Amino acid sequence: MDGTIQNYTLDMAADTKKDPLEIKQYDTNSRWARISLVAFKSPWIIPFGCQIHISVRKTDGTLANATCTRETESTVLAPITDQMAAVAGTHLGELYFLGNDGDIRSQTFPVVVRDAVTDLDRLASSDDFQVLKDALREVKTSTEAADIAAQYATEQGNSARDAAQRANDAADSIQVAVDAAAAAKVSETNAKTSEIAAAQTQQEVTDYVEAQKAAFAGYSKRESDSKYANALTETATGEGGVTVEDAWTAPVLGLDVAGKSEQVVTTGAQLLPQPQFNDTKNGITVKTQTDGGISITGTATAAITFTVAEILLQAGQYTLSGLSGLVVGKMYFQLVEISAQGGQFVGELAKVGHVTSATVTIDHDVWARAEIKVLSGVTADSVCYPMLNAGDTALPWEPYTGAAPSPSPDYPQDIISVGTVSTGKQMLNADTIVQGGINADTGATNNASNFVRSDYIPVKPGDYVLSGDGLKSYLNYVMYFNQEKVIQSSLSIKPTNGKFTVTEGTAYIRIRFIAKDGAEGTVIPSEVVALKPMLNTGDIALPWEPYTGGKPSPSVEYPQTLELVVTGAQMFYKSLVTLRGTGAEADITDKRAIKITYTRANGGKYAGFIVDDKSNIVGKTLTISYGSIIPSKSGLTPGIRLYWIDINGSVLSYVVYVNKSPTTITIEDPQNDMATKLALLLYADIGDAAVVNDYVIYKDIMINAGDTPLPWEPYKDRQTAPVTLTEPLHGTGECRDRIACKDGEWGIERYIGVVDNGQWRKLNVASGSAGHRFVYDATDMIEKLNCMVICSKYTRRPKGASFNAIGDYVATDEVGKIFIRTLNPDFETIEAFREFIADAITLYPLATPTWEPFPSATQQALNALTTYAGTTHLTITAGGPAPTVTLDYVKDTHKALEQCYEAAKEYTDNQIATIVAALPTATQAAIVDNQTTKLLQEV
Repeated sequence: MDGTIQNYTLDMAADTKKDPLEIKQYDTNSRWARISLVAFKSPWIIPFGCQIHISVRKTDGTLANATCTRETESTVLAPITDQMAAVAGTHLGELYFLGNDGDIRSQTFPVVVRDAVTDLDRLASSDDFQVLKDALREVKTSTEAADIAAQYATEQGNSARDAAQRANDAADSIQVAVDAAAAAKVSETNAKTSEIAAAQTQQEVTDYVEAQKAAFAGYSKRESDSKYANALTETATGEGGVTVEDAWTAPVLGLDVAGKSEQVVTTGAQLLPQPQFNDTKNGITVKTQTDGGISITGTATAAITFTVAEILLQAGQYTLSGLSGLVVGKMYFQLVEISAQGGQFVGELAKVGHVTSATVTIDHDVWARAEIKVLSGVTADSVCYPMLNAGDTALPWEPYTGAAPSPSPDYPQDIISVGTVSTGKQMLNADTIVQGGINADTGATNNASNFVRSDYIPVKPGDYVLSGDGLKSYLNYVMYFNQEKVIQSSLSIKPTNGKFTVTEGTAYIRIRFIAKDGAEGTVIPSEVVALKPMLNTGDIALPWEPYTGGKPSPSVEYPQTLELVVTGAQMFYKSLVTLRGTGAEADITDKRAIKITYTRANGGKYAGFIVDDKSNIVGKTLTISYGSIIPSKSGLTPGIRLYWIDINGSVLSYVVYVNKSPTTITIEDPQNDMATKLALLLYADIGDAAVVNDYVIYKDIMINAGDTPLPWEPYKDRQTAPVTLTEPLHGTGECRDRIACKDGEWGIERYIGVVDNGQWRKLNVASGSAGHRFVYDATDMIEKLNCMVICSKYTRRPKGASFNAIGDYVATDEVGKIFIRTLNPDFETIEAFREFIADAITLYPLATPTWEPFPSATQQALNALTTYAGTTHLTITAGGPAPTVTLDYVKDTHKALEQCYEAAKEYTDNQIATIVAALPTATQAAIVDNQTTKLLQEV
């Protein structure tokens, strides 16, 4: 190439450049600029396959541009055309990069054209679009260009670069080949006026290209997009999800969802059996909560006492606690001596309420009654946790587990992991509830409209409890049947607590529910199902969970969905018009405004919009803000309100009136099973002022999570990636199952193994030692002694040989083996033990994790996840504890620069402060004005 090449540098992250690109007037195609591109003091990589142009705006207002050449990955060779050199003076230039996914412009730089001494009567200055000329020339040679590009693509694919770069470059080159070949054939066939030939040629090229794509191992559009972003990356971690406010719109680069397992562990300090309250007396309602606490609400019309428990206490010292937060001096938790179990009051032992705890010393064995007492006239709204423990120190509340540590065979504790939806305790399959009753004497069924009934439920002798909010008035009869499903008897279920007992000889039960209004009312199955009835063994009502065949879920038989959800900051999706108030309609054509027009005089009320489902929003703090609310005339009093609505869109209950911007509110559970969604109603208290065609305009409504209002932004489409789990994501310590992407493939990496309870073997114990010992060969367990295991029926013994240490526990005192030691005399055979342990869960860490790839649909859904420019929320919707979520994402360069600037400024300020602090006191005193500080900053 003849002529002069001038070296020049441009900063892609800067605004303008002062140093000029210098050329001589009238020079024609003899000067070139080799332009090196940098950003943040490093080479700036040119997006592969993009078109590159140089544009020069001359001082006479005309524009000249030309096509540049990509010389290296960060160097451009730009031609200086005759029109760029036509006018002497200082002009403005820039580089322009045009890619498939967008365009990028360089910083503006001066182009200085020096006066020529010899005027050869050159052509006058004019607009010169060399790029267009090049395109026209390219039509003639595009077929050849296509062949060259396709050949280049193949060569790139077979080069020695690393696999990911090779695949991306090849894909980009192939796309260039497609575009060039298609343009060439279209031009060629147009010249021959043969549209059929053009279409056929283009299809042949397309088929060839797709075949080439398949030939390049590792080709991935997602990888190409991630590479093409060519930006800074960042990592964020959170529990249950992450929120990032400095992301750019780009594919999610990496995602890790780590499992976790939780289990209640008790010390056995609690001496009071758990009461099962669900009753109202003298205006006071007491109810046992799912977490074991006791709620006390209402206003006492007379003094009332509720018995928590009656127990036999041996001589010793005891401490009573757990009534803090109640009405001081008006409500008490007390321990009194009684004559015998169920006997009469003898005397007071201890009382709390006026104090947080009380200690009593008992010098002989006594029967004691623990009571909650509410005095007349007291208005209560509290939850207490009664605790009685031995000793003179009040211990933290814990549930009653037989005054012994748990988990234990008598008091097993469920292991709840990420994704756990059910523990298998639910015995009532709500899908089997049908219309009609059951004859309490014969067991015959009927179609009575005031009853609904369950199917046959297999049971064993023992205690049972049926619970559910609002279910009390529907409780009716439980029918007992033998093995042949012949009715034996019936019993009214206790409306106070839902308890009943199954005796020997009963194999099945059926439950009958009556209408809320009794024999004169009506009831349908869905009415009872909506109250979420829970039937479980024991005398303590457990939290509701779905029916899963008596086994924990997720499982192969009852899989569950874990959902990854990506949303933007804006929660208000205004195009979802779901509610229309009487005589009001909404116009949402304006992107940032909503116009509510009244279609009937004195009747217009509201138009409504969905905010979110109840399951997604209860417990969250929201901030509602708006730019302005403009009524068409005075007399209209517009506003914004939140309401709960049902599945049909009917308004159920009021949440908040938003009469100022911003308004922050925490969304509480409506305690109404019919409520399914939170809705935003644009309201107007119009009185007699409104007539047809009056209107109110609401501008820039913004609803965002948190207590800080965010600037208005449009609603971003909700992205979801459902993952089907057949086993929860377990985790103990550093060993945690995780959802991750490995080598371009999504799946679950399992670090936790689950014991197969059918594989336990019986072993001997130390000679002369009591009890039994059983072993599980965990050959895939991590190879170290006393490693962490979790069992739902036995506490873990950290150290010591299970061969001779008597007790009930689980241990790992040999590599690759899990032992259970027990004193239960019923386990003489391995069959008896396996039957007992069948519903237990035991987890252990794996030496080598396993990999379970997801099906293609899940792969595609996860690959499609992208972050949004600005705020992006990624949340995990699943049962059990919140997982640890780690997100790798593309960062917004502008915000990154701002953060770097702030960090640099903070560093500089700290350095200045350090320097000043080191100066003599007299010198520091002299630094009193801003000018001196400024001088220090410039040093």
